[in-house]
Amino acid sequence: MKLNPVSLSPTDSRYSTASMIPVYDLKEVGLSDPHDYHRRKDYTYDYIIVGGGTSGCCLAARLSEDPDVTVLLLERGGVPDGWSDRVPLISSNPYREGAPVGRWWAQPMPHAENRSLEVVCGEALGGTSAINCMFYTRGPAGDYNRWAELGNEGWGYKDLEPLFVKSETTHSHPESQYRGKKGPWENRAFKNVLYKNTTHVIRAAEKAGILPAEDLSAPSTPAVAYVRHDVSQDSRKRRHTPYHAFLPPKLVQERRGRLKICTNALVTCLSFSEDEPCGTTAEVVCFESTDYRRAGKTFHAYVRKEVVLCAGALGSPQILQLSGIGPYIHLEEKGISVVRNMPGVGSYLKDHIAVPLTFEAPMNDSLHALETSPLKVIKELMTYLLTGRGLFSYPFQAMTMYLPSRLLDDNGHLISSISPEDLDTKVHANCPDLEIMPAANNCTDHDIPGKGIFTLIVGLIRPKSHGSVRLATCNPRARPDVDLGFLSDPRDFEPLRKGLKLALRLAEDMRKQGYPLKELIVPESLDDETLDAFIRKNMRTCYHYTSTCRMGKEDDPKHPGVVDSELRVHRVRRLRVCDTSVFPEIIGAHTMAPAVVVAEKCADLIKRSRQKK
Repeated sequence: MKLNPVSLSPTDSRYSTASMIPVYDLKEVGLSDPHDYHRRKDYTYDYIIVGGGTSGCCLAARLSEDPDVTVLLLERGGVPDGWSDRVPLISSNPYREGAPVGRWWAQPMPHAENRSLEVVCGEALGGTSAINCMFYTRGPAGDYNRWAELGNEGWGYKDLEPLFVKSETTHSHPESQYRGKKGPWENRAFKNVLYKNTTHVIRAAEKAGILPAEDLSAPSTPAVAYVRHDVSQDSRKRRHTPYHAFLPPKLVQERRGRLKICTNALVTCLSFSEDEPCGTTAEVVCFESTDYRRAGKTFHAYVRKEVVLCAGALGSPQILQLSGIGPYIHLEEKGISVVRNMPGVGSYLKDHIAVPLTFEAPMNDSLHALETSPLKVIKELMTYLLTGRGLFSYPFQAMTMYLPSRLLDDNGHLISSISPEDLDTKVHANCPDLEIMPAANNCTDHDIPGKGIFTLIVGLIRPKSHGSVRLATCNPRARPDVDLGFLSDPRDFEPLRKGLKLALRLAEDMRKQGYPLKELIVPESLDDETLDAFIRKNMRTCYHYTSTCRMGKEDDPKHPGVVDSELRVHRVRRLRVCDTSVFPEIIGAHTMAPAVVVAEKCADLIKRSRQKK
């Protein structure tokens, strides 16, 4: 076992230091010789969690609360405990050198000029929460009520609200029925304004009829509103991921007899037993080192109770398919022995679609000022180190706007006859499908050197289109083929058109206020043909991948489910999935907080099932 970054033995007196997390080597948690039956008991665990990301960290902490339970957590990445990993501005850049990310190209999109977009996901303890923009957003209550309406008992908003409260400590909102002050995961909102353009866009939003809401996480928040973002930062203004929240060094060290964390472990497949009374049962997790110099040596961990996949909406379906669970024709094509024909595995990939409008703004009012002024970098960094304030603590987006496209006319104006019932987001049909996100930086693939940039990102947060995740080869080290499926359903164009028209009106109003915006990358006109071409050419991913192992009935003729309402894989014993891949439908929000609530729910379900036995 090693103590990141210094190697220590469990008996070393330095082992108890509170600043490091104990991490095990592969050979210490897995058996290299599967025929060594006498030693299997030393590598057998009650629960094996595959993936130490946003959901996996929470689940590992909750399951290991029981002193009689043993848990093995396998994570493909490392431990993000460097200084820069906690600095909000630096760590939010997934393209920085040494960022703990997996990056590869998705498949060309035939409905978007055959463009390919890059897939990005976090690979470290904490997963994508280690590299994202830290937004703590739950989504409207109606989204979860819709999950329950689809037949998933226990997944309505009222079922999940106590779990949201259980996990969080909010520093910016009063304790209430829906906000927590006693949980391990911290968040805060920024009330101050660092960029002048934020003030101007707020004025434009209010003129357009988009009014402020105090707390996006309140179930009473209306369908049309602008809000200040909550972000996952601790009291010292450091990034606070589920890894930092749920698996702090002191807790992990106290539980080292029953919780083992192994990083840089690539899970290659699961092995199953087959017998007449029990059917298919998960038995073994096979894994190798991610270090190519140690590749080829497989280790085996044995499960006593359950394996839980927490590898994310791209990783979990890949592992299931490598293990022989998935669409049988695809598995046979890849040379995988079919264990269970399950068409739903990897077949309903959802993601939010973003279309940025890009403007030139004053350099001093843009994040890009840091690229042109080393003195400003030093000043802002010192401000952060001494006070926890300034650009290095500030989120990329201080505020955002939500609204339903059905309440916009064809010119992007809010209709005049909006009733209170239209704004009730506890009803799924009323929930917003558009998010308009102002950002003081370049959000395109285009390099625009030497200019200050202001962006209005139009996000479609309830897309009809969907894609898939499939094996590229039977080699578990190969990245899966990801088909984002953007614009495969033409119904997605209409809300995006309306959102672009509204965003352009907001920008025009900012100019009328006297704010100097110059158009850089915007549509040439507002006719449908021009807007649709602009969408196809400039569309981006939001990296909010969900629904590839969706919760639902396996025999659903439209979108077959993979797990039941207790997150158990259909027709496979001792195997669950717990991450954003189980979402029956994508949530209209950034997906970090929903991923944690899935883990909280999964932990409760597992504990309850254990009590029944």
